[in-house]
Amino acid sequence: MGYKLNGGFGHLAVVSAMGLAFGLQTADAARQFEYLDRGVVAVRQSNTSALVTWRSLADDEADLGFNVYRVTGKDTVKVNAEVLMKGTNFVDAKADFTKENTYFVKKVLKGHELPTMGSYTMPANKGVGPYVTVPIQAGSTVHFVWVGDLDGDGAYDYVLDRPGDDEQKLEAYSSKGKHLWTVNMGANSANKNNISPGASTLDVGMWDGATVYDIDSDGYAELIVRIADGVVFGDGKKYSNSTTNGQVIAVLDGRTGALKYSAETPKDYINIGPLACMMEIGYLDGKTPSIICWLKNRNADKSFNSLMVAYKVQNGKLVQQWKYDNKKGYAEAHQIRVADVDLDGKDEVLHMGYALNGDGSLRYHIDEVVHGDRWYVGAFNKGDKVMMGYGIQQDHPKNLLEYYYNASTGKVVWTHYGDESCAGQCDVARGNVGDIDPNYDGFEVWSFQGTFNGASDTKIADNYLYPVIRYWWDGDLASESYNDGKIEKWRYEDKSVLRLVTTWKVYGSSGSERGAAMFHGDILGDWREESILVNYETNELVIFTTDVASDYRFYSLSQNPCYRNGMTAKGYVQAHMLDYFLGYGMDTPKKPDIVIIGGNREMSFADVNIDEPDEGLADSSVVAGADSSAVADSTENTTALDAVKALRSWNIVRGAEGVVLNAGGSSLTAQLFDLNGKLLASKKLQQGASWEIPAAGTATVLQVKSESRTETIRLAVPR
Repeated sequence: MGYKLNGGFGHLAVVSAMGLAFGLQTADAARQFEYLDRGVVAVRQSNTSALVTWRSLADDEADLGFNVYRVTGKDTVKVNAEVLMKGTNFVDAKADFTKENTYFVKKVLKGHELPTMGSYTMPANKGVGPYVTVPIQAGSTVHFVWVGDLDGDGAYDYVLDRPGDDEQKLEAYSSKGKHLWTVNMGANSANKNNISPGASTLDVGMWDGATVYDIDSDGYAELIVRIADGVVFGDGKKYSNSTTNGQVIAVLDGRTGALKYSAETPKDYINIGPLACMMEIGYLDGKTPSIICWLKNRNADKSFNSLMVAYKVQNGKLVQQWKYDNKKGYAEAHQIRVADVDLDGKDEVLHMGYALNGDGSLRYHIDEVVHGDRWYVGAFNKGDKVMMGYGIQQDHPKNLLEYYYNASTGKVVWTHYGDESCAGQCDVARGNVGDIDPNYDGFEVWSFQGTFNGASDTKIADNYLYPVIRYWWDGDLASESYNDGKIEKWRYEDKSVLRLVTTWKVYGSSGSERGAAMFHGDILGDWREESILVNYETNELVIFTTDVASDYRFYSLSQNPCYRNGMTAKGYVQAHMLDYFLGYGMDTPKKPDIVIIGGNREMSFADVNIDEPDEGLADSSVVAGADSSAVADSTENTTALDAVKALRSWNIVRGAEGVVLNAGGSSLTAQLFDLNGKLLASKKLQQGASWEIPAAGTATVLQVKSESRTETIRLAVPR
């Protein structure tokens, strides 16, 4: 089926004109976010059925439907009878699971289909259970896994650690399990003390020292890691630093593991020893990502020096934005959080007992609070105008056990205290939040002190879900819980706990420390969350993903700004939070204020006029082309196209057999895709260079990226 392009059929038709990025808002007003494909995945529910799930994306039309296709051998069939308009999942009860089956989806609007990116191949005779596996090289124990799109194809790839090695390692793998590179953290990673680790030691105690994110917004995720002398990068080059205790924050190319940028850590306390490090990503200006580093070392008298430092890439360099020295000793926990607590579009940096504005200035501190092991900040209640917070306490001198507060102002709403038997030594140790009881509005909070409704401070039960990770799994609006390899659910009717999944019984695997997985978050399929474990032989990542159908449709949680920040954090691993309320009685979430950068682009219904007669695209032996003037001449909206052309330093002209791209006064990167988003060819052009674009025999999409902006142009074959 063909479509009429908005603006008509010429030799060329502009699909997306000006702008650095593609998305929901303009690049000047929104956060720059990674491109994601549909994340299609399928798992066996039983001997006779499989659940196929895929992403709903934040920029999908409200009335968008989907069709699901299965490829078995040479046969491709549509498996759903009616267009799917509810949840982005489908139960396939007609497949032959003794054969390899590949699933993909197409999007449907007003009866018209368009291809969309992403597919999943289920191996023949795959076992029953809610899991998929990714091969990795056999090796020592894995503690953490980070995710990010290292190769720019729209699928999350994996970086994992080998912290037990004498010289620790970081290994990168594609989404399919191809080994990409390894970083050796060197002799300075040999000291694995959990309080005062070596200068390049990773993942001991609460200190992670690394994260993964597209920090320079080039469409490829980077590894961000604190390093010291002797680290060997993924391209084999060694880092040298002769300064005593010298450390830098390094940004490594996700495709090669090579060093891209680096910036020194502060030298305020370098005479004391190396700085341990914890990281998270945030958008302090509401537009571009920053690296937030919590750095700390210990004095001889066992007191600590504590710095919060922000970095970002500016003008091709990693620079320090600001530094905050917690000299007054405001309360800290085992994880930092970066979130937009006042919902103004810009993130704040938070610790358990204080908060910083995006410029590094102190926003507030909470006098009543001391150290505790768990705390949460997010949208706890429908209709809240700010985020709320909940935390638990350890050895509070006045026996404070837990507290609930306004995370924007720091004002404490309620507190629970222990009796004199605590004697200042009550350690609540664990706590959690989520909507688990429809009889009460908003989130509940629970700890070893029992289960309470957060907004009303009503005690619901002495019993509780074991408080590890709040989790969304079974497709209703309630929160579930991930607890040391068990997925559990609160039965509000009788205040008991129901086990839904025992991961090691489904597929032999183990998790990380303190009952958490190596990673958890929404990385595949629909809005439910995945957990990444490692098999007993440590040569496979085992990813648990739901096998329960759901009629609810939400855009991918990983496109929610607050949630995506949380996916980059480790420390003592805690649940990722949202900036909208997800629970019983919720409102439809608003679309996030994000703009998509980088990656392959699929055709949008905005690029075709589905209300016009279906004119189609004729096949041809060559790609047709025209010069720049023909673009405007063949298009109704000539004014807009003239404005676009005026900003270009490059042009497209007809060649001997097709289209020639002339770089003119710019350096360009050009990529040619088919209409399914498959990359056909690519070329980097210096100033004055030309590229004769290969003939494809059908309509194609050309993406041209210059220093100032990206344009996507459809090369259409006329009738």
